[in-house]
Amino acid sequence: MGVPKFFRWLSERYPLINQRVLEKNQFDCFYLDMNGIIHNVFQKKKENNKLTEEKIFEQIFFFTNHLFRIVRPRKLIYLAIDGVAPRAKMNQQRSRRFRSAKELEKEIFNKKNETFDNFQSLNSCDSNCITPGTNFMDKLSTRFKIWIQTQITNDKEWQQGCDIIFSGAEVPGEGEHKIMNFIRKMQKYQKYRLKSLKHCLYGLDADLIMLGLVSHEKSFTLLREKLAWRGNQKILGSHGNFKSLYDPTSEEFHLLEISLLRDMLFFEFKPREYFFFKYVSERIIDDFIFMCMLIGNDFLPGLPHLDIAFGGLNLLVRSYKEIQKDIRGYLTNKHQIHPGRVEIFLEKLSNGPEEIFFFQKKDINSEKAPLREYRKNYYSSKFSIDPIDKNFSKVLEEQKKNYFLGLHWCLYYYHKGCPSWNWFYPFYYTPLGSDLKWLSEINIKFRKGRPFEPLVQLLAVLPPKSSNLLPLSFGNLMTNRKSRLIEFYPQEFELDMNGKRNLWEGIILLPFINQNMLIKEIYENASLEKLTSEEEERNSFGKDTVFFLKK
Repeated sequence: MGVPKFFRWLSERYPLINQRVLEKNQFDCFYLDMNGIIHNVFQKKKENNKLTEEKIFEQIFFFTNHLFRIVRPRKLIYLAIDGVAPRAKMNQQRSRRFRSAKELEKEIFNKKNETFDNFQSLNSCDSNCITPGTNFMDKLSTRFKIWIQTQITNDKEWQQGCDIIFSGAEVPGEGEHKIMNFIRKMQKYQKYRLKSLKHCLYGLDADLIMLGLVSHEKSFTLLREKLAWRGNQKILGSHGNFKSLYDPTSEEFHLLEISLLRDMLFFEFKPREYFFFKYVSERIIDDFIFMCMLIGNDFLPGLPHLDIAFGGLNLLVRSYKEIQKDIRGYLTNKHQIHPGRVEIFLEKLSNGPEEIFFFQKKDINSEKAPLREYRKNYYSSKFSIDPIDKNFSKVLEEQKKNYFLGLHWCLYYYHKGCPSWNWFYPFYYTPLGSDLKWLSEINIKFRKGRPFEPLVQLLAVLPPKSSNLLPLSFGNLMTNRKSRLIEFYPQEFELDMNGKRNLWEGIILLPFINQNMLIKEIYENASLEKLTSEEEERNSFGKDTVFFLKK
């Protein structure tokens, strides 16, 4: 779901969740989802041709140190950079990187009449280097560890008894989920169960709000840059628009109190009449997290009639309240979904006027068309099959199965960690909500698998215009016309705006990578055997680095 839209909805509905950063704020544990910082600093390189790689590292460290001094954690700081992500995330990563390469290509074209130095500098500003397995990320991890050790040795603020854990790009997993896995491990130890730790997490991703909620920690806070809006336009503070990255202040940030949000949701959904089962805050929170997955996230597209800009979140909340007395329980039980109750919820959410009204709003020339017409148009345009086709029911069953598997995958991922490294949703769109029936008949089963090796992952997500970020033996597989993988790396691609206003919201229609074909081609071309020792090191996995202070 869109980060600004979701955050704005929460802030307008529950304004008390946003608090000022004060000197009296105290936290035990501070977690940094580093990729937002890295991308913001790297963006500055495009604005300043003289910003070298060394300067990029310095600015990343400077801002990290600034955040540390704002929060002043008493027990722990955990810094996490995205490592290799599950296959379910790679489709989105692939789309982003193809889009990024295309945008960079346009910038270079527009600069062609300027000096060669500027052209060359811009050509080196490929933000796709911020991907696990690249030389840039390998250097950053190495430099980060050296910087932390320097801080521990020379900086009194870093010598106050706070343990430090660094999880670099060589450690598999998304940064925020590595953080949550660490918190879950802490929750298992008796010494932490008896303590009420105060957690603070820095980052802008909407997922962090969900993960903060799903942690069920008594005290959990997000540190975020302040956001303002002018109409529908999002405006960031000075860090967000890169004007004063070297001079940020605590006034540029605020605290989103997850604990307060949890209380707000508890009272939001509390029934106003006799209830048939015990009303439990944790269960309500888990149901809310599940409902938000229907809007869409990094792993699954959203149901077509649920759009935050068109009141999708309000519809979710209203529909849940209306079926509470009928389902006699909850939609979820931690990482498990109750299919019968979810079917009732989806029927309320999609049947009747809701789904058709959404399509009517988006198509003002067809206000009197029946739902079957919208259904026909949707499946014909998005899946290239007409509902009257004899094979339609088989195709729809496959779509339903994969989508319901996806909901299970996401819920498990949020609650317990990755259920399968290799599963992914194999479509660009979901079935209509009104077609999601007989869900209890779908068999839910995942194979754990293992993460892609870093260089294999790079080959899976990078566009051919970024092939220079790969070792030559890998890069050739996406650029050589004789490669059997060439069909997965189109120079041009279609963008489906899908009713959205902003280009970044459009769906890039890229062919899905065939994992077996990818790995087979790597071995048949002896790509691994041609790696240098340094490239072999980049293709290996690492572990978190723990820095213990003398006490």
